[in-house]
Amino acid sequence: MSMKQYLRLKVQAAKDRWSGDGKEKVRVDGELPLNLRIGSRVQFAEAPFLLAGDATHVPYPGTETLLAAFSEVELAGMKTFRLYLDSRDDTDESVMLMLLMDDGGDYVDERYVFHEQYEIPLYHVSLADVPEHEDETSAVDFWLAKNEGILGMPLFHTPEESTYERLWEADQDIWLKPAALTETITLDPYGEGRTDVEHLGTMLFARVFDGLGGVETQEYLLPTVERDTDGFRVRIWVGLPLAANDLELPDAI
Repeated sequence: MSMKQYLRLKVQAAKDRWSGDGKEKVRVDGELPLNLRIGSRVQFAEAPFLLAGDATHVPYPGTETLLAAFSEVELAGMKTFRLYLDSRDDTDESVMLMLLMDDGGDYVDERYVFHEQYEIPLYHVSLADVPEHEDETSAVDFWLAKNEGILGMPLFHTPEESTYERLWEADQDIWLKPAALTETITLDPYGEGRTDVEHLGTMLFARVFDGLGGVETQEYLLPTVERDTDGFRVRIWVGLPLAANDLELPDAI
């Protein structure tokens, strides 16, 4: 199940629980960076995707997306916002705008756009996918087991024969324990719908390739082993860095 489909189900489940009590609602999305709110339009310049050329695995999300959900987490010691966007060009597209804040947590320091790349059995582990002679523990261990799990290795190879190098402690040619965190995703402006996703392990990788005209381009890979009330899954995002002028935010307050 893609992140887009997953969030749709969670939003509907939250709506089914809501009831009107006559009280004035207070928005909870007032502290998002770049003055964004749920429902805000986020427009992407096409230039970074064109410059990356055919070698990138990140498709252009379209000229306009809408902010549908968000979370705030700490990743590698940095305050990080994950903004989940609905693409108006492709209703099944899973797009995430990741914003990394400065050391003080006040300003956006880095911007990345991520596309959910893989939805194939090799990468999505659910209890139903585990062979009868195994269990969910052994399936998760394939990814996270100490000194053996593939998320902690210095290199990550994809089915497209692309190879990504681990960015965290890249100078250490040894297994590294993936980061773990719990992400609370807010699904509506008033916080009436929230869902928790436990990231049992996540790691950041990157590769460098020549884009259009030989321009050096860096592409990121963010695999994560998730667990929630629906079970286990592995989600793999692939992303590109963005400059501030690669984004247009017409609804920013």
